[in-house]
Amino acid sequence: MTLDLDGPGLHVGAGPLPHAGVDPLPLLCALPVAAAVFDAKGALRCANPRLEQILAEGALPAWPVSPAHAPAVLPASPEGLAGEAQEVLAAIRAVLEGEREQAGIELRGGAPGAPSFEISVTQLRVDGARGALVCVNDPAAPRSTPGTVPIESFLDTIIEHVPVSVFIKEVTEFRLVRMNGHYEKVFGTPRSGVLGKNVFDLFPHRLEEARWLDRLDRDVIEKGEIVDVPESRIATPTGERWLHMVKVPLKDEHGVCRYLLVMVEDITEKKRADEAVQKELVWFATQRQLLDVIQELSTPVIPVHEGILVVPLVGTIDSARGAQLLETLLQGIERHRAETVLIDITGVPVLDADVAARLLQATRAAALLGATCVLVGASPDVARTLVAQGIDLGNLLTQRDLQAGILYALARQGKAIVHQRRERR
Repeated sequence: MTLDLDGPGLHVGAGPLPHAGVDPLPLLCALPVAAAVFDAKGALRCANPRLEQILAEGALPAWPVSPAHAPAVLPASPEGLAGEAQEVLAAIRAVLEGEREQAGIELRGGAPGAPSFEISVTQLRVDGARGALVCVNDPAAPRSTPGTVPIESFLDTIIEHVPVSVFIKEVTEFRLVRMNGHYEKVFGTPRSGVLGKNVFDLFPHRLEEARWLDRLDRDVIEKGEIVDVPESRIATPTGERWLHMVKVPLKDEHGVCRYLLVMVEDITEKKRADEAVQKELVWFATQRQLLDVIQELSTPVIPVHEGILVVPLVGTIDSARGAQLLETLLQGIERHRAETVLIDITGVPVLDADVAARLLQATRAAALLGATCVLVGASPDVARTLVAQGIDLGNLLTQRDLQAGILYALARQGKAIVHQRRERR
C-alpha cells in the first residue's frame, strides 16, 4: 500500500502510481497521535502502533472495529454498538460517503474519571476512491508541541517526503505559506527567501509570466476545480526548467476554498530526452529518404530506343539490391513496353553464384512480360570467375559490350544503324 498526492486529496493504493509514492505506515508511525486509514468500503487498511496499543489496553471502547479480526471492516449498521461507538462510526461513514470533509468527536476514556479522547476524521483518496484518515488524540501521550493539530502534522510529514515540489498558498493574495525541501532543490531558492511572497514578488522582471501564473491560480480557486498543466517553461535561478504542475483547491468543511495546493514535477530531463529522440527520428527519416534516392539511382532504367531499355549496374549486388533490380526492371518493362532489356554489368566488380542467380531470376520474370534480357559488359575477370566456379547462366544471352548489345536489340526489330556520308555542296 502506498500514498501519494496525485489527485484532489491524499491517495493510498496498492497499484502502480503515475508518480513516486511513499509507504503510509512510516508516516502514521511518525505522528504524535494514534492514527488509522480506512478505504471506501470501510476496511481498516493501516494503523500505527500507538493506536494498536490503545485498543489493546481497552482504553478506547468506542472504537467501532477490532484490528484482531481479519478483515477489519466497519459494521454496516450501528446496531449492537455502544452509543459513543455509534458516534465514531457515523463520523467515519459521513466522511466516506461524502457528506462531510472533516468530522470531530470528543469521547470519554474507558475507565471512570479517565480523560477524554479527541477524534478527528479527514477525507483522503484510497485506491482512487474516497477514504478517511482517523486521528485519535491520546491525552495520556506526551506532546512535544502543545496544541498541535494532528492532520497538520500528518500533512507536514507527507509534504517533506514526496519526491516532487509541493507548496501551499493562501487565497487572498496568493502568498506562499508552506513548502517542502524539494522546492528548494528545483527552484534553487531557500524557503526564507520565498515564504510570504507571491508570483509578482518572485518574478519582478518577468511580469507577463507572473500574470499568467497569478491568473491560473485565481481560476483554480474561482472554479474550485483541479487544473493540470502538462508542461510549462519557467526561468529559475538554476536555469530554465520544464515543469508539470497540478493545482488543487483545498476546501474547508463548508466547501469554501481556503488554500491552494501546488504540486510541481520537474520534467526538464524528460523533455530534453524527448527532444533528442525526435531529432534522432528526423535524422533516421532523412537517412531513409536518402537511401531510397540512392537505391533508385543505383538501378536506373534508361530507354535508348523504342522497345529497348538499358539497366546499368554499378557496385556490389546484394539481396536488397537484387530485389530492387527485379522490381525496377519489371516496372520499366511494363511502362515502356520493352522488348529487349540490356543489363550492363560493366561496373560490377564481382559476379558470383548469388549475383548470377539474381540476374537469372530477373531474366525469367522479364520473359513472363514478353521481354528478352541480354547481359552486356562482362569483364575478363568476371568471365574467368564464371568459368572457374562453374556458374551456368542458362539461357541468358550475352554480348561483348553495350554497343554490341544495342546493335543486337535493333537487329531483333529488323533495324540497323546506317552511317550516311554528308555530301559537300
